[in-house]
Amino acid sequence: MAETRIQTRVPDDLAAWIAERDERMHTGTVHIQARLELGMWRSALAAELRRIRLTLNQANCLADILNGALITPGIAGSAPVVAMEAADAFHLARQTPLPGEPPYGQKWDIDEEALTKYLLSLGPTADHALHDAVSRWWETTAEATVEGWASVGLTVVPGAPDAAE
Repeated sequence: MAETRIQTRVPDDLAAWIAERDERMHTGTVHIQARLELGMWRSALAAELRRIRLTLNQANCLADILNGALITPGIAGSAPVVAMEAADAFHLARQTPLPGEPPYGQKWDIDEEALTKYLLSLGPTADHALHDAVSRWWETTAEATVEGWASVGLTVVPGAPDAAE
């Protein structure tokens, strides 16, 4: 397996944290520990994404809302980005509708309030994983199908609207 070297400078507090974890985990060096931490982060995102359940209409609604939205690098102590984006979009579509555009709930046959509540229940890692999955879905130009969402790791369930709640 080929490996690529990635180098970066980190703040002293992050370096100390990695060194301390290296000591407790006995990985040998901070370089190995940093690689392991990246792998654990990737696994955590994948695990959280596997736990999320949305209907196809809910997933497609979120794709509609998050189209072009940048993924932010921070998560600790931040507001749930996907929930806030969705709630804001739902509110704006009802308060200042575009001519000929129905509100998202009507357009996608979903319960906006129930979806917002579900998204607010996600932890910060799950929120980031969902935002990343939607971004990758747009990048790969996958189809708006159960299979298309599965190609980026998101489990969507076909069937009745809001069945995932």
